[in-house]
Amino acid sequence: MLPAFSFMSIPDNTDQNSVSFQGEVYRKLIHIFSAAIPIGYLFLDRDIVLYIIVPITFLMLLVEITKYRIDFIYHIYKRIFSFLLRDYEFDRTKLRINGASWLMLGDIFCILFFPKYIAVSGILLLSLGDSLSGIMGRLYGRKLYAPNRSYVGTITFFVVGIIIVFVTPKYFYSAAEYSMAASVILVTTIVDSLNLPMNDNFAIPVVFSGLLYILYLIFFPGIFNGTLY
Repeated sequence: MLPAFSFMSIPDNTDQNSVSFQGEVYRKLIHIFSAAIPIGYLFLDRDIVLYIIVPITFLMLLVEITKYRIDFIYHIYKRIFSFLLRDYEFDRTKLRINGASWLMLGDIFCILFFPKYIAVSGILLLSLGDSLSGIMGRLYGRKLYAPNRSYVGTITFFVVGIIIVFVTPKYFYSAAEYSMAASVILVTTIVDSLNLPMNDNFAIPVVFSGLLYILYLIFFPGIFNGTLY
């Protein structure tokens, strides 16, 4: 019998100290390399990107589920990846998927439900903003304002987000677009700082993309004409 599954019980940043600094750096490097997904999406058709990442995600989730049921897979999984994983990610008392799988699910969600430029910005915010803020927080974030939340890490997240706003493609390259995106970066930074009971790797790109999409619909009605391309 499989352990109970929980989507929202443990956020990605829980028990950071259960991972060594080296392990944390490797985790964040995986995030940074995942920027290949939104960058590739800028040049490739939406369906092609999904044909590539959906099967990969399915295989990742298959391993995540079977590791709880098959001892052989569990022990190999733990032996190979334990230095990268937080304690809850290989705890067999409750079925939870790891941060990399959440990252892929967040990317797929944004590609499916938001226009290309919005999805690209949201996914890049996760790939780069969350990664660099995590590394800076571990290196210099000695002053915390909440569990696993440092001023240095949060400021880094916001600054990287603003840079992403100014370098990613826009629909009109108008002041209004940049202002909207910058304001959403601020809101997303605040949401991320709240340490909500949802995995950051899913919440960050979805919150950013969802809020920005709503603002586009309000201030530029008819811009997408019923399409997400």
